[in-house]
Amino acid sequence: MVVLLAGVNFFSFAYAHYGRFAQLASNPFFTQTAEAEPVLPLYREYVEGFLSGTPAQMPAMLGVDILKAVGIAAKASLGLLGIAFLSSLLIGFWVGINAARTNPPRVAGWLIPVTTMSLAMPGFYVGAVLITASVFYLLYTPGIRNSLPFPLGGFGWDEHLVFPAVALTFRPAVQVAQTTAVLLAEEFKKQYVSAALSLGHSWRLIRRKTALQNILAPLAQMAASSLRLMVGELILVEWLFGWPGLGRMLATSLQPPSVATVFRAALPVTYLHAPTVATVVTALGAVLVVTDLVFSTFAHGADPRLRMQGRGAENG
Repeated sequence: MVVLLAGVNFFSFAYAHYGRFAQLASNPFFTQTAEAEPVLPLYREYVEGFLSGTPAQMPAMLGVDILKAVGIAAKASLGLLGIAFLSSLLIGFWVGINAARTNPPRVAGWLIPVTTMSLAMPGFYVGAVLITASVFYLLYTPGIRNSLPFPLGGFGWDEHLVFPAVALTFRPAVQVAQTTAVLLAEEFKKQYVSAALSLGHSWRLIRRKTALQNILAPLAQMAASSLRLMVGELILVEWLFGWPGLGRMLATSLQPPSVATVFRAALPVTYLHAPTVATVVTALGAVLVVTDLVFSTFAHGADPRLRMQGRGAENG
């Protein structure tokens, strides 16, 4: 994992370095004719700065180094991700349990069209729908003057959190609901369920004592997949709502410069700033790696069958 993150760090640094030069070379206003500087000396300087405790400074932010800026942004992103992820698990799990029918075992008919439509709506699309609905609310609601129930941008652990969290929660919650319902319906068809019913046990007891435990491992894998999806959508959602996290920081660095003119032919210092891009991408990669490790460990511990397979492989 360390090697993987090191590779991600280097290649994102190199991409930003050569990408900035390519932008300079392709735009006639910048008149860039020299060759790009070698990336290895610059990358060595970047790494040595972190190791010595003097990381590179953030562009356009006097006295703020990259490590401090990324740390502040990471707190905002991890808080938003944590709230959205927990909400998606709770909502999806509750909907999935209620959509799993018992007699006969099947998935409720209403869940199929709902999931089909919802899975085609990524987070940034949901965010755009929320913004559009807010605009219509302002235009067509009598007596409303420049007032919205929830703000469309900005940062705060209050009502500012609602729209970004909803945009990130929507699709993963539907995925969790679909997976839970399908797994439970398949579990209800197994022979041990018929045997338990013949002994007088209720469907609720069977579901709580055995069926839910048997599907924890695949549910954990689905949860990890949902969190990966959230991290991928974080960039657009934070940029859309002005949430000052890692996603917005990366989107700002990757955003193409404004149209150059003969009077102002210069790239913004924040555009493809290699140390910023490399640090933010590595931080997001670390979130993904730690997530996979945690959920893989949980799945292995929650399902005795996986532990038995591991012991069998060791003995073999």
